[in-house]
Amino acid sequence: MSLKGYILRRTIYIVPIMLAITLMNFTLINVSPGDPVLVRLGLIKCETPECYNAAYNKEAIEMGLLDNNLYTVPWFERYIDFVNDLLHFDLGKSWSYTQAGEGIPISKIIGDHAVYTVVLNLLSFVLSLLLSTAIGVVSATRQNSFWDRTLTVAMLLGYSMPLFWLAKLLMLVSYYLFNFTGVANKSAFNKPLILNPMFYKFLILPTLSLTLGGLVFMARLIRSQLLEILRQDYITTAKSKGLDRRAVIYKHAFRNGLLPIVTIIGNSLPGLLSGSVMVESVFGWPGLGTIFLEAAFMRDYPMMMATNTIFPFLFLIARLLTDITYVFIDPRIKY
Repeated sequence: MSLKGYILRRTIYIVPIMLAITLMNFTLINVSPGDPVLVRLGLIKCETPECYNAAYNKEAIEMGLLDNNLYTVPWFERYIDFVNDLLHFDLGKSWSYTQAGEGIPISKIIGDHAVYTVVLNLLSFVLSLLLSTAIGVVSATRQNSFWDRTLTVAMLLGYSMPLFWLAKLLMLVSYYLFNFTGVANKSAFNKPLILNPMFYKFLILPTLSLTLGGLVFMARLIRSQLLEILRQDYITTAKSKGLDRRAVIYKHAFRNGLLPIVTIIGNSLPGLLSGSVMVESVFGWPGLGTIFLEAAFMRDYPMMMATNTIFPFLFLIARLLTDITYVFIDPRIKY
């Protein structure tokens, strides 16, 4: 099969997989205990049961949970409406983010906050990749040395730390050293961001948290993969021919060890985005992670479904791009 045919087939496979994922998520969200209408009624003051019932029915109709005759709309009908809107690239309107009494379109909310998450995740990913590559190569080429043992212990400690706890630890250290907690305020997000020095100041700690959380596993993988390759016969042959040590490591060993590394990198991209949910909430970073977490607390079903649709879709796209990258790294791979 040609590469074009493989890409087409894999792209078609995404459709039924996403339908199954959205159906499962929609079902679980709607059968979970609790009433999202009560969240909307939290700020409404009613002195009589009639007033409360009228307000409840009005909100439920606006949210699509009741029809105009006050009958409950079955969940599968709402799921069909959700899929139909999704096919038209419409994620619906939020139940918790409103303006003038009407829900704000989720696509607009995501568009307003996506830039903060994209900047944070891209910067963290690039730094994680560069640092993990350097650490992995140093540890593998200096096995059992002081540097290798020190880096191994540091990576094991970092791997055992939950990401939100690491973010809290960095916040504590920063506070004692610089009297700076890193919790963002509104001045950090004045437009244009690129000319706002406060934006870069409050970007430091969230980026550092995600970078440290992401590089540990990749560094361990690169180290173990290089150690295995450096023991291969063709590496011994290259060394016996008198090739430069750097040429042996980077031209022969490192390139042949890229396939599993690319796999982990492809899988870590959606994971990095989901990990930023906790980091953004710790530092008050107004990215998608904070928005999605608040939506879960507020039982904002449309926003929760948008979350549970975007993350799996990004994972499937990352997997597809990873498999395509294999061909460019190793021309022997055929589809």
